[in-house]
Amino acid sequence: MSIKFPYTQGQSAAVSHIISRRVSVVQTNMVGQVVPSDDELKQIFQGAMAVPDHGQLNPARFVVIKGDKKRPYINKMYAVKTAGNPNFPLSEDEYAHNFSGVGMFIVAFANIQLGKIQPYEQEWSVAASIQNMLNLFYAFGYAAKWNSMHKDKAEPFKDYLNVDAVWVPMGYLMIGKSADTAKQKSRDDYQQFFTDF
Repeated sequence: MSIKFPYTQGQSAAVSHIISRRVSVVQTNMVGQVVPSDDELKQIFQGAMAVPDHGQLNPARFVVIKGDKKRPYINKMYAVKTAGNPNFPLSEDEYAHNFSGVGMFIVAFANIQLGKIQPYEQEWSVAASIQNMLNLFYAFGYAAKWNSMHKDKAEPFKDYLNVDAVWVPMGYLMIGKSADTAKQKSRDDYQQFFTDF
């Protein structure tokens, strides 16, 4: 299939529809531990690279966790969450049950490169990569949810995932299938947020 710019009205309308209709699905509403196909993931991950990137630094770094790697990662999440909270109300198994329908995790970091491009610009580029993936997972029919990661709790995860110690944690995506595929979200009318100068 050859799709070339400028795009047809139908192609543009389809993209607009996908972006405006996308919804986040809470992990407890994911079922089946569904993972996109390798071809779908290739397209989604390549789409993560199609973002504003001042200086072409490619600051985004992603760690994909699926299959038998998921439960140990969830256990690590539980250990970090309960380390400073001995009164946490859920057992490890109860906590893991909340993620029982998740097919995969994608943990995002920013590899900040010092120089003329401000660190916050590089973090914004990673955030744009995450948003592209959210839209593309939705376009392919998958449920996705984004959780941020508190930077003061990131060190145990960086050690566990064996990533560069200076990488800045951005959070993680959870991917699966929605138990409620008909769910829609109402959005505010854009006009109250835009003003002509």
